[in-house]
Amino acid sequence: MRRSTRLVRELQPGRNVTDLSGALRAAREQAGLTVEEVSERTKIKSAFLQAIERGDFEQLPGEFFTRAFLRTYARELHLPADEIVAAYDTRTGRAAAVNAAAPVVIERQAPRLPVDESLTLRSPRRAWPTVAVVAAVLALVWALNREAPETAAGPQPIGTSGVVKPAVPPEPATSPAAAAPQTLRIEIRPTRVMWVAAAADGNRVLYRLLHPGETITLEATNEFWFRIGDAGAFEYSVNGVPGRPLGTSGEVREVQITRESLASFQR
Repeated sequence: MRRSTRLVRELQPGRNVTDLSGALRAAREQAGLTVEEVSERTKIKSAFLQAIERGDFEQLPGEFFTRAFLRTYARELHLPADEIVAAYDTRTGRAAAVNAAAPVVIERQAPRLPVDESLTLRSPRRAWPTVAVVAAVLALVWALNREAPETAAGPQPIGTSGVVKPAVPPEPATSPAAAAPQTLRIEIRPTRVMWVAAAADGNRVLYRLLHPGETITLEATNEFWFRIGDAGAFEYSVNGVPGRPLGTSGEVREVQITRESLASFQR
């Protein structure tokens, strides 16, 4: 907790990226970890970690991975990840650009269903004759049951209509709520040569060219981030359901898929 408080003080406005990098390096050294040990734990290359600690962010593979690396690095050192990323955005002048960038939003419009006239509410005035008939029938049944001789057990017959059975109210229909998926699973099937960068829960899991005929399977607990070099060639399925198109041929897109937005990406 003391280390975290000290780092927050060092991240106050007025300091630059070099101070941020120095604070991260000091936190790693105080934890007694080497760069190689952090690399093994976070699966981030040692060269990238060293670039972060030097403040040489130009050596990292783009803003998407830079912010993901910072967040993962901070979590490994038990530091406030959100504050570190916010400090980086402020010091590099990218805060406005990050706030303006919006993930792909694909809306699903519910189909318009026909109205079932039998389910619409009727006028109370029309309902009264029906109520009166039912009341009269019930009164007649009650009178006949009262005049019939009582037996030791069981319901009494009425005329020749058989045995009157007590009405049992129907049990309400229940539909169990759909369980939230335990994991997010995506299968990528490129239709032509394209490049894809992907991170699962903040850790880079894919960064290369993909070729037609390949099937790439990735899993995450909470979220995926993708940077796609040719959105029109990116065919995929999410948790076994075919995915909706993410863009046109040659279009570069950045996409975030989370548990909450999962349905927006399924056909």
